[in-house]
Amino acid sequence: MKGDLKGVQILVIDRDSSFLRAAKSLLVSLGGVVHLAHGLEDALGVLTSEKIQVVLFEESLPFSGAELKDNYKAYNRSAQFFALAPRDPKRLEPGIDGFFSKPLESLQVLDKLGQAQAKFDLPVSRLDPLTELLRPHLLFRSSVMRQRLQMLPQMAASIHGVMITGETGTGKEMAARAIHHLSPYRDGPFIAVNCGAIPETLIEGELFGHEKGAFTGAGAKHRGKFELANGGTLFLDEIGEMPLLLQARLLRVLEERKLYRIGGESPVEVDLRVLAATRVDLAKAVDNGLFREDLYYRLNILPLHLPPLRERVEDIPLLAWHFLERAFSEARRPQPYPSLTEPAIELLVHQPWRGNVRELRNLMTRLAVLLPQGIGYIEPKHLLAYFPEAHPTNLAPHLRPEPDPRDPVIELTGQSAVLTEPPKGGIFIPYGTSMAQVEEKMIQATLAQTGGNKSEAARRLGLSLRNLRRKTNEKG
Repeated sequence: MKGDLKGVQILVIDRDSSFLRAAKSLLVSLGGVVHLAHGLEDALGVLTSEKIQVVLFEESLPFSGAELKDNYKAYNRSAQFFALAPRDPKRLEPGIDGFFSKPLESLQVLDKLGQAQAKFDLPVSRLDPLTELLRPHLLFRSSVMRQRLQMLPQMAASIHGVMITGETGTGKEMAARAIHHLSPYRDGPFIAVNCGAIPETLIEGELFGHEKGAFTGAGAKHRGKFELANGGTLFLDEIGEMPLLLQARLLRVLEERKLYRIGGESPVEVDLRVLAATRVDLAKAVDNGLFREDLYYRLNILPLHLPPLRERVEDIPLLAWHFLERAFSEARRPQPYPSLTEPAIELLVHQPWRGNVRELRNLMTRLAVLLPQGIGYIEPKHLLAYFPEAHPTNLAPHLRPEPDPRDPVIELTGQSAVLTEPPKGGIFIPYGTSMAQVEEKMIQATLAQTGGNKSEAARRLGLSLRNLRRKTNEKG
């Protein structure tokens, strides 16, 4: 992807209010300053009061985009004009700089507008070289990430160890990949090992390898991760889970730059960069005798701490769009992919994200797999099922989903109320009904409305499919 759009003034002209909201959400997440217009009068008001650098206009509007560009040249000769979803992309009006499909896609926007940035009259300081340098591996716009990653290029250029710390899911492996990509070892392999995922009895052989016949079942020579990473980078994730006895051997390899396979008598020389990561406090582990002090200082020459997602909320829109488009592409869903509306983005921004960036990525993957076909815009109602704590009544009014007429309606009545039949499209709940019975009636009514489709019923009820199946099985 190209550079950030930070500082670029963008005007979007379209009669579709839903598209305008989604376009603004995406463009703002990419760093643009966005203005919206429904027609010519609104557009002229913006063009004459702001120094617009990019205009995206609906081709079917009752005015010519080329004429609008000609009239605007007096204000800004470098402005770029792009048609939105033109009837024939190969036959654009003369003078129009290009086109975009609808809905907008972040990769396409960054690519086309990134190429056009050289024509914009922007101060050089407005474009962030660090963001562009790290973008293949780390996406961010927040000041906290910029501050934490400011020294990463210098760290990468050295040959010393880097200790990457942070909560689970904060992107420690991606930071390690960025370091490798910018390091003197970039042309060699990048090998990642999760020290906490390998049984203690196997990890020594996985790291250092073994000779044929070294132990029962060793029918052939096995090259360990250190040998496989020779000439490149070995990333030891969750280094705090490594057994103490193995820590001593690791320290010796780091200091001598050679190793012995299990059962081997001849040393194997290695030239590689070792990066480590942990989610635990290794200094405290050293104090408690769980981690070697000498190894800690050997690995922690250059410390890098990644903040949790809740401390970098400015990055959530950018990450959400990126993961959404990637997930829909990987799921082979047909284009155009749905867009995140501003209320949906706001809902995402206000979540606790205990699983950090990984949790956000997984949410977008679930949407790509489970979201029904034909939905063009992702609203808060499509997300609430994934956030048990974000009950609609706890949300700000503008984030509460509009009631779906297909969903069952519960009408609670007092003892004196008399209804001879349930309300149309709803269910009748007499006074004094227990919550367990209310839940059972809701499930039965929703399954009836969906023709027994449990996936759709779970969506309407805000339950996971697994949870709904469990509840229906309990009811017999």
